[in-house]
Amino acid sequence: MSLEIFDRVLAGYTMAVHVLFTYWAITLPFFIISAEYLAYKKNDPYYLAIAKRWSVVMAVLFAVGSAGGAAIAVEFITVWYKWMYLVNQIDILPFDIEVLAFFSEVIFLALYLYGWDRMSRTAHIIVGGLIGLGSSASAVLIILVNSWMNTPTGFNIQAYLQTGQLTGVDPLGASLPIIALAEVPMGLAGAWFVGFGSIAGYFAFRKLTKKDMTTDEKEYYNRGLKLATYLGALDAIFLAWAGDNAGKILYLYQPLKLATLEGVMQTATGAPMQVGPITIPNMLSLLSTWPPNPHATVLGYSSFVQADWDPIWYISHTAYDLHATLGIIGALAVWILAYSFWKQPKNALFKAFGLDNPAEKKIPLYAMFFLGWLQLVAWEAGWVAAETGRQPFVIWGPMVQTASGLYEIQAVMLTADGFNNSPEVLPIGISIMIVLALAVAGTIYMLKKLFTGKEVSADVSSARLIMATNVGGSSSLNIKRK
Repeated sequence: MSLEIFDRVLAGYTMAVHVLFTYWAITLPFFIISAEYLAYKKNDPYYLAIAKRWSVVMAVLFAVGSAGGAAIAVEFITVWYKWMYLVNQIDILPFDIEVLAFFSEVIFLALYLYGWDRMSRTAHIIVGGLIGLGSSASAVLIILVNSWMNTPTGFNIQAYLQTGQLTGVDPLGASLPIIALAEVPMGLAGAWFVGFGSIAGYFAFRKLTKKDMTTDEKEYYNRGLKLATYLGALDAIFLAWAGDNAGKILYLYQPLKLATLEGVMQTATGAPMQVGPITIPNMLSLLSTWPPNPHATVLGYSSFVQADWDPIWYISHTAYDLHATLGIIGALAVWILAYSFWKQPKNALFKAFGLDNPAEKKIPLYAMFFLGWLQLVAWEAGWVAAETGRQPFVIWGPMVQTASGLYEIQAVMLTADGFNNSPEVLPIGISIMIVLALAVAGTIYMLKKLFTGKEVSADVSSARLIMATNVGGSSSLNIKRK
């Protein structure tokens, strides 16, 4: 294996492992404080038991995710130091601010875990929300750097391309690349949807596999399943808009990447969309434009010089199709399930699929389990599509038209020019791979202990005692107890 291939495999492996934990960091705080709020509002020990147990899960996943982030930082300054040099000179501001967001997240996480029964209910929920804001801010800031790699700004690009000298550097301008309008909403909406979906999948799994459930266990799992489903359904609205918005932004600012993701080889007016074996006339043009124009021209590979074609476009295209298909099916499923939990419809069609009582019928529970966890596949596939879809560039450049009429991308940095070709990266890279593999294995073991080492009934009993102790006392949330 060449060093270039090794460095790229290492980057893919490290990022793939790290994003396994990022969606938890972004999602769990909001799930937990929602459960805590409902516990106090409804005087419900089951929601409180959920919030307490999942707050420990959040701490474990945060620790492992932080280790993955540290591994990526080491990789940036060793394996991809040429890329990091440009980022350090031009676009380091988001990284600097991200450190502050990370420390804020750590501080508020510690306060939240320590603050159970030591601060007012309102203050505790606010602190939990600040964990979520900190983790979401970290994600946004990292996405801004990725966006800059796709549409670089904040320096004199033409002068750099001609002389290799960095001039006109504007750190603030570099921190606000235009493609962030697509990447930031998609990153947040996707992370929340995967998080809520996988949480719902866990509760559905327990409902399907736990034998001889007590009343406390059944109520606990039902509440967790419903809450995750409702939150997922709300986010699915945001996700639908974010996906549509991303396509329109790519059409305007990165048409070559749009062509890669959609597999458009030939430029076409009224471009069709291919959905498996089905071709829908004019649909790609319609969805890619605003106002929608079914006759708009969509640039394909035929309009670009061959040197700029993505050499692994088929990987991007396949991964994108998988990502989009699973996301659409998951969103439709979670909307139907949320409606069924809310209304429990009694018509024959809903009854046939068990949707008249989705918390107890096997078909909707199996659907939530499989579709919930398949969103993790969609999350990884989306990352693969986005990153391989940028090839052969690490950092794109302006799109210009040549004398032949074809377009070319003036690369700020090609992937082939960005990797570390020193054999010294081999032990570093192999060590990172081994450590991350052990971290994932250790995390799975710890989560298993957390979820099986203590019976749900014990958590509920503890929560019931807390709620009973507070009955008659003043509520800092000013919530009327029923």
